[in-house]
Amino acid sequence: MCALSPEIIDIGTEMVLESHQLWKAIPIGSLIQVEADLIDHNHKVLTRGRLYEVLAKTDLSPCHQMFVVQSELTSELVELHPGLICNYLDSPADVYRA
Repeated sequence: MCALSPEIIDIGTEMVLESHQLWKAIPIGSLIQVEADLIDHNHKVLTRGRLYEVLAKTDLSPCHQMFVVQSELTSELVELHPGLICNYLDSPADVYRA
């Protein structure tokens, strides 16, 4: 059986921590950009360089925290991993929650 080297484990842990910190730092209502077009089942659902409003955040586990945005192409809600974000802007207005 092959054991993982400490460098691989450290890189994986670092990526999870960075994603978690970004997920915590970006509030609902903020605007985010994806690093590249997001393709799902051979169909583009999100476009690189476009701003998407964070509509919700999901937190199934520390390794599976996602942002929810709406696709301008399909009008569907899309879950987006923090690692796919290249830029974000804080919410331009206060967000009120019920």
